[in-house]
Amino acid sequence: MWQSVLIQRALPLSISYLLLIVASLSLDYLLHVAGLSWVGRYLGPLGTAFIIFSFGYSARKHKVVRNGTLKAFLRMHCNAGWVGTLMILVHSGVHFNALLPWAATGLMMVVTASGHVGQYLLRKFREEVTRKKKELGMTDSREPEEYLTDIQQIVDSLTVRALEQWRAIHMPLVSFLVVLTLFHMLSVAFFLNWR
Repeated sequence: MWQSVLIQRALPLSISYLLLIVASLSLDYLLHVAGLSWVGRYLGPLGTAFIIFSFGYSARKHKVVRNGTLKAFLRMHCNAGWVGTLMILVHSGVHFNALLPWAATGLMMVVTASGHVGQYLLRKFREEVTRKKKELGMTDSREPEEYLTDIQQIVDSLTVRALEQWRAIHMPLVSFLVVLTLFHMLSVAFFLNWR
């Protein structure tokens, strides 16, 4: 039972997602109990900054940033996105005053779930590449010249097959979330009492 795909792959990501929700509700509750609910107002911009920081992974992947490993940037992307989402959930609390914050928060949770699916696909992709290398009789320490073309074709086909399907959903959701976030920020600035 513990060797099943569901337990090894899906359960940790589901626990991470549920932990995000439980942590945000708990932190929001603790702030209210301590009389510090006003702190949540400032967690929105701070959480947004964390999420913007998480886009460093895309910058590294597209070689805008040249230093650091892609693996480290991916880990930073996942962690900063998780913490940023936590802060924004506490910022939104359980009391929404308008449709736009409801929509933005709901979409943010969908994007976060989509990110968890992407983590799953990436792990599956890496395992598949390792399996294909073993089938070709290759070791991780040495790649003979005659296998380089085969490996490149395998890597390309697996990358395209697994990640294109996911990105076709994830990237438009992220774009729409950015638009909703900008509208939310503009509406707050417009309706803010500037006295």
